[in-house]
Amino acid sequence: MRAILIVWTIVGVFPQVFGQASQFVSQTRSLTQNNTSTSSTVAKDSDLATLHCVPLWGEKAKTTQQKKEDVAFLNACDQSFASRNEASRFFAERGWEYIAEGELDTACYRFNLAQLLDKNNSDAYWGLGVVCHQKGNGREAIRMLSKGVHCDSSNSVLLDDLATLYIGQYQQTNDSEDLHQAFTLLNRSANIDTSNGTTFMKLALAEYLRNDFDKSWEYLHKCRQVDVQVLDFNFIEQLVAQKSDPHGIFNKGKE
Repeated sequence: MRAILIVWTIVGVFPQVFGQASQFVSQTRSLTQNNTSTSSTVAKDSDLATLHCVPLWGEKAKTTQQKKEDVAFLNACDQSFASRNEASRFFAERGWEYIAEGELDTACYRFNLAQLLDKNNSDAYWGLGVVCHQKGNGREAIRMLSKGVHCDSSNSVLLDDLATLYIGQYQQTNDSEDLHQAFTLLNRSANIDTSNGTTFMKLALAEYLRNDFDKSWEYLHKCRQVDVQVLDFNFIEQLVAQKSDPHGIFNKGKE
């Protein structure tokens, strides 16, 4: 399910390069914010419904009632699943399904429950990051996916997704540190899985952004050799406009 849902498309990350609208980012909904004037860091019981829809319940200290509800939920899962890890995976899968249906708040709640069951479930943070991304909160998405990478640093696809977010942020901030973070993650991903063509495609795009078109072509051809289906021909057209393909494969008249 996740492999189908997490479509961090090249077009979605580089709309100004390809002249196309994002296929993934939703700017129509924003994260719920707590505008209360109180300085207390303890969530009110009346806020619970809202906090269900905020990643990790807003990371606030929980009230006594909320803690009781957590215990009741965990006990119920203990009766229904072989382990809390299994229950966590179950709720994470439901979260991905709700994302597919466009029910972001419900998905967020399911991922929150998955994290409550297993704080080391990278899928829970991954899903929360996707929810944040679709709601237009890129920085929070990066923070959530970073938590996921901390739990599972060997997941090549997860590394790619976090790198993609950093690249998107770089386009907004022009902060070289964002691009540096993307390269670090993508290089780690390439070392973990040399058959992941998406990694090389994104490395090609990252090199394009720092105007190293020779390296961009190098990575693009690595992508072509590993998985031709991952190639983005809109991007290739833009790259050809900057520098001809050294191999002559994608130059005009030779496609």
